[in-house]
Amino acid sequence: MELTTSIVSDSWLSSTAADESLLENVTDSYLLIVEEEEEEEEEFDTARASELIFSYVAPVLIFVGVSGNMLSLSVLQSKYFRRAPSSFVLSALALVDSAVLLTGLFRHWIRGITSGRLDIRWINLFTCKTHYFFTYFTRQLSSWTLVLMTVERLMSVVIPLKAREICNRRRMMAAWFVIFASLFALNSHAFRTLMIWRVPEVEGNTTTIINVCFYTVEDWHFAYDIWPWIDLVVVCVVPVIIIFSSNIVIIYKVVRATRNRTEQMSAKGGDDTTQSLTAMLIAISLVFLLTTTPVSIYFVGLPLWPTETARDQHNRAVAYAALNLIFYFNNCLNFFLYCISGSRFRRTLVAILCCRELKPKTSSAQSGSQYTMTTKAGNGGVTMARPGSRPVYREHVNRSDSW
Repeated sequence: MELTTSIVSDSWLSSTAADESLLENVTDSYLLIVEEEEEEEEEFDTARASELIFSYVAPVLIFVGVSGNMLSLSVLQSKYFRRAPSSFVLSALALVDSAVLLTGLFRHWIRGITSGRLDIRWINLFTCKTHYFFTYFTRQLSSWTLVLMTVERLMSVVIPLKAREICNRRRMMAAWFVIFASLFALNSHAFRTLMIWRVPEVEGNTTTIINVCFYTVEDWHFAYDIWPWIDLVVVCVVPVIIIFSSNIVIIYKVVRATRNRTEQMSAKGGDDTTQSLTAMLIAISLVFLLTTTPVSIYFVGLPLWPTETARDQHNRAVAYAALNLIFYFNNCLNFFLYCISGSRFRRTLVAILCCRELKPKTSSAQSGSQYTMTTKAGNGGVTMARPGSRPVYREHVNRSDSW
């Protein structure tokens, strides 16, 4: 047996002596094929990852976000909140956040479940321009509606006696519509700079012509080098600066006022409220910063992203999907923040869901044999407790218990 094997081996080696590189060529070819198959499999997995992210995560965010925003809107438009100046801004924020989810994220969901074959923007020139416009317009309007709410809250803390006059419902509506008109004008370039491109798409041995919504040749410089920076400043940079600086002042004022009240009354009644309010303000700022900044930076650095290979393009698609979902996550959280931070909001929500009237919450100052008497003084009513007790201004109580 060993002799036979030796003879066969010697015979085979002698037959290939004229071409000593045959074994090496076969080995290299086999390894190359294996490597290409592994790369194709990895590229396929990466390409499918972005579609799966949008297909399964996007509908959950849309359902949770829109449902929460509609519940917030029903509470804010109830008779218990409707007269407050901030109720209009928060109602507008709920509507705008829902619009953000139903325009931008809904499009990505459709693309995900159809493997990119159906894109709302690619249907015709009208959908190309209008959808692109509303995608950027609503996300910017959401940021600045939150800014307007923060400024109103800042004024109510810094100048509480004048805030009710300055930040009345009519002026808050006027300020919001000014923001609306300004952002509408800023994004109106989409109706001029966008067009439908007819480009070939090769799939196997089949070549089809598809529509692609993109800028005109004259506006490519604007699309890549200018507009991403404008969007970053409008959506993220300026709102974050205003919100963070305002919240620092608000937290400082609330903590100082609570400390003074605690020292005067020799009690700790305001500690929990202060901690809850402080946590809510910090949470809103951090959530806004962490969810809006990454995708804006992505678009700014888009020209620097490597696209030489198919793997680079698929990796960019996965990053784009993940960062977009992080951004849209911000439009789903306000309802839960309201529920966590506002006892009155929770009571009103439960009353609406249970189809019953909201019962007034009896405080310890009004319980037992104590009684209250309301008189008019100046611009608001003064609620007087029992003789010898400390008067409480109804305006301040209502504003502090608005959540």
